[in-house]
Amino acid sequence: MKKSFFSVVAATVVLSFGISSSSFAAAPEYQVSMRVGLKGQAPISVNTVAKSGKKSFVSEFSDDGQNETIVEVLAKKSQVNHKDGIFMDVIVTKRVRGVKKASERAQVFALENQEMEFGVGSKGRMAGNMSLAVMAHQL
Repeated sequence: MKKSFFSVVAATVVLSFGISSSSFAAAPEYQVSMRVGLKGQAPISVNTVAKSGKKSFVSEFSDDGQNETIVEVLAKKSQVNHKDGIFMDVIVTKRVRGVKKASERAQVFALENQEMEFGVGSKGRMAGNMSLAVMAHQL
C-alpha cells in the first residue's frame, strides 16, 4: 500500500512540474525598422529584431570609420486608448573617434505595421535634433 501511494505522489509531482514548465511562453519578438537622423545628418536605416523587454543594439560606422551611430531599442506590447500597439524606448548615440558627441532619447507608441514619425528638439542641449521614423510588427 505504501509503495503504490508513493508512486502516485511522485507521478503527480512530475506531471504538475511538466505542465507548469511548459506553460511559460517565450517573450514575443518584434521586427523593428527605423530611419534615424541625428544632428541634421542624413538618416540611416536600422533593422533589428527586439525581444520584448530586452534591449537591442545596432551600431553603424561611417565609411571612414571615424563616426559611429548606436541605436538602442527596447520594445514591448502596449495599449493606448484601447488600441493595441508596440511601445518603443529608443536611444540614439553619436560617437566621433570613440568620444560621445550627442545622445537623444525618444519614447514612441506605434500601432503594429504602421509607421510612426517622431522629432526631438534640442532645447539648448548639445545633442541637436533627432528625427525618427519607426515601424514594427510582432513576429
